[in-house]
Amino acid sequence: MNIMDMLANFENYLLGRGLSPGTAANYLGHLRRFFSWVEGTYGEPDPAAVTPLDVADYKRRLQNKGRKPSSVNNALDAIASFFSWAKKAGLVQADPAEGVKRLPEQKQPPKWLSRRELGALIRAVQRYGSKKDQALVMLLLHTGLRVSEAVSLRAQDVVIRDRSGHVAVHRGKGGKYREVPLNATVRRVLAEYLADLQGEWVFPGKNGPMTRRAAEKALEKYGRLAGVEVTPHRLRHTFCKMLADAGEGLDRIAMLAGHESIGTTARYTRPGRADLEAAVEKIAWE
Repeated sequence: MNIMDMLANFENYLLGRGLSPGTAANYLGHLRRFFSWVEGTYGEPDPAAVTPLDVADYKRRLQNKGRKPSSVNNALDAIASFFSWAKKAGLVQADPAEGVKRLPEQKQPPKWLSRRELGALIRAVQRYGSKKDQALVMLLLHTGLRVSEAVSLRAQDVVIRDRSGHVAVHRGKGGKYREVPLNATVRRVLAEYLADLQGEWVFPGKNGPMTRRAAEKALEKYGRLAGVEVTPHRLRHTFCKMLADAGEGLDRIAMLAGHESIGTTARYTRPGRADLEAAVEKIAWE
């Protein structure tokens, strides 16, 4: 079996485990770059011939290129996952990534939008955005959905009543189902948008649902107009941070966001730079 066939089988394995297509594509990107380096160094990308020294050398190469520890560790995780699968499948005799240590990372709070940045974004979307884009931004901001979850929504997945509503996420991270309530703000925006919607998908694209990349590009556009760095994940972080600041418990935030561990959710209780600046300003003499 050649390397391309092995990578295709590994991708199917990842998707079968419930990983999102985006996560699987990220793993495959790291692996293609690794095996391209192996081929350039040794002449042939044979997984069975890869040694722990090769993985360690590739790790050092990424470090020498100035890659952040988190980026290096992501590459190591992809390599380790591939060889663990390949060993269990009998495609290699040993796992060369076993024992290669990950780099220590400085844990930083997730990046969320400040109140000023959030206000600038909403003004830009309301001024320049279509109803579809306004609905997308408000949904991501008020539900914390992952972008893959949002663009996969069908019309029947959105339930809106006079005083309540929810969206049904059928395949969240790990293939898990969850229902996320809709507050009054997002219910109003979605109701206006869905009233004129035709077709199966809440956010239709050219052929089927809107793609993740199309959603990301839309947010980048309004971010530029607002002078703010905006990504789908940053809106997700903002949703979680707003809930934490409102005093909601970690168990509730974790359930709403679809986090597997409350440890993940606890990041939003750690102060960001704006929180620390506000803290020291309280004792200023000016």
